[in-house]
Amino acid sequence: MGELAHIRNVLEEIKALQHVSGVSLISRGGLYILGDTPKGVHQETFAAMSAIMLGAAETSSAELKDNLSHVQVNLIEKDVILVGAGSRYLLAIVTDGKSDNSKVAKTAGEIIGRVEITI
Repeated sequence: MGELAHIRNVLEEIKALQHVSGVSLISRGGLYILGDTPKGVHQETFAAMSAIMLGAAETSSAELKDNLSHVQVNLIEKDVILVGAGSRYLLAIVTDGKSDNSKVAKTAGEIIGRVEITI
């Protein structure tokens, strides 16, 4: 199995978590790599803004001398959870707004942590 197919399988494993409707792998530079974004969303904008939000949160947490767990954006009908996936990537996870976002972030981090992404 090629690396992209393996990463796709890992993203599907995360998407199979309860309340998760989509997950995307994004570079920390803001480029969409793989996965799915919500319908009607501009993939490039979603990826860029996700990277900016996670980067800003990491900078803030460093100033506070603490480690960042995840970034959570609570919307009316859904939530977006941003989780670091190594030094070059992040995950943007969309949920139905009914999940325990800390648990989803932790589980997703554990799942993606099993893979070394070299693309």
